Amino acid sequence: MKSLQTSVRASDTIAIGRAFVVTRQSTTVVANCGSEAEEIERFTTALDSSIAQIEVLAESNDIFAAHLEIASDEMLRDSVLEYIGSGSSAMEACQSACSDLVAMFAAMDDEYLSARADDIKDIFARIEANLSGGVVNPFEGVKQGDIIVAKELLPSDMALVDLGAIRGFVTALGSTTSHVCIMARNHSLAAVVGLGEQINQIATGEMLIVDSMEGLVVINPDSQTLDSYLVRELNLEALRKEQQAVAQSAVEYQGEKVAVMANAGSVEDVAKAIEAGADGIGLFRSEFLYLNSSVEPTEEQQYEVYSAAARACEGRPLTIRTLDIGGDKAVPYLGFESEENPFLGWRAIRVSLDMEQMFCRQLRAILRASSVGDVRVMFPMVTTLEELTEAKQVLEKCKAELKAEGVAHNENIRVGVMIETPAAVLIADSLAEQCDFFSIGTNDLVQYIMAADRANIKVSHLYNPYSAAVVKAIKMTIDSAVKAGVECSMCGELASDSSAVEMLLEAGLRKFSVNTSSVAKIKYTITKTKTKTN
Repeated sequence: MKSLQTSVRASDTIAIGRAFVVTRQSTTVVANCGSEAEEIERFTTALDSSIAQIEVLAESNDIFAAHLEIASDEMLRDSVLEYIGSGSSAMEACQSACSDLVAMFAAMDDEYLSARADDIKDIFARIEANLSGGVVNPFEGVKQGDIIVAKELLPSDMALVDLGAIRGFVTALGSTTSHVCIMARNHSLAAVVGLGEQINQIATGEMLIVDSMEGLVVINPDSQTLDSYLVRELNLEALRKEQQAVAQSAVEYQGEKVAVMANAGSVEDVAKAIEAGADGIGLFRSEFLYLNSSVEPTEEQQYEVYSAAARACEGRPLTIRTLDIGGDKAVPYLGFESEENPFLGWRAIRVSLDMEQMFCRQLRAILRASSVGDVRVMFPMVTTLEELTEAKQVLEKCKAELKAEGVAHNENIRVGVMIETPAAVLIADSLAEQCDFFSIGTNDLVQYIMAADRANIKVSHLYNPYSAAVVKAIKMTIDSAVKAGVECSMCGELASDSSAVEMLLEAGLRKFSVNTSSVAKIKYTITKTKTKTN
């Protein structure tokens, strides 16, 4: 018996099964084997084949709808052509362009967005495979009850695997927000990711126990260990059934209604969240419209997305966060310059206020969408009262324009701010006088309070949402909101952590915005949380 350990907690599932170790065809970098025109033709042919394949996949899998948009975008094509024009072969150009785009997404401070690097890798892997002679299925031979073991698993891999047949995944790479973890949670599969070189100790056919909750893989367990995990597996299945039983119900704590909403990045995400029992969308990430395009999306394009999302909510709240981009989420067509410290740089509301015309186009689209549903607008990374005042002034300007044009919108749209910096916490009482709601973004808040980059393994032990300073900041924010009579929600990862529910409820939080896969779990946990008596 041998045990492998990772610090990543991927899901709340245990699986027992045989290992199927994935082997892949390698794509080698080919030196320039033709003229520039010939290399361009090779790339174009491979890209067209890839787009055609993705179109077929997109018909039955929502993941590939986004892939199709990215693969068809001129920014991807142009980035490869630029490298070919500099003397690279088609394969070299693809690998270089892929590295550039992956680095851009991977550097983003939003975990959901940073995980989109997987989409870029996937698209280029398909293009490179077509350059090398075609896509090969590496999962041929997978048997019922197997556990797939691979260096990494990309979205297209999920389309090749019968998720109803396998028990789980083990990967060398990945994070809690990578596609493999999302798929695992959505399909109640076990997943352990981020094992690194340890994964090389697993061979096809070996018996595995995959404990997602502990980030543990046991190879060839002894009978005692196996028996104990069989019992735990049965208990977890019973718990999941209990959780699903309350997913569509309203929940309360101390006689007060507690809303469990969801975070989303697309109309498809919204629909899935509502189906899962979410009481609305507490965070709709609008930056995807900008990041997945080679040009700024028009007001009309934004309106179509926001209004569709509002309709998908079926009367429930839809909170749209305005553009949250910056030095760490650079958008090439907006002319961002490299910054020494992007986390403290030109980003989020600072960008919007400096680029007022772009800001107006987004606010007009949001306001127009507010005529078809309960749409709310939320400003990210507010650090001063002046920023909120200025943002509201721009909003009022847009209202006046739409009114003059006779365009329908909600004159009384609810306005909120993200509380994700120590500055915002300290002036929360003043902010509360000028807005309708708060949303605590714990991912950034923890990072800023503890002065610890969560992506830096050397200081990762300091990135602790349960640290005394962070807990105090959360309580201060909630108290300021309660005193002012404004709503306060939490949309960071801490809101999806069932072990934090009791603490947050006691602190006064009555609105959670969580990952869609966590809606049922958090609702269930709230129903089981007992009011403490003195």
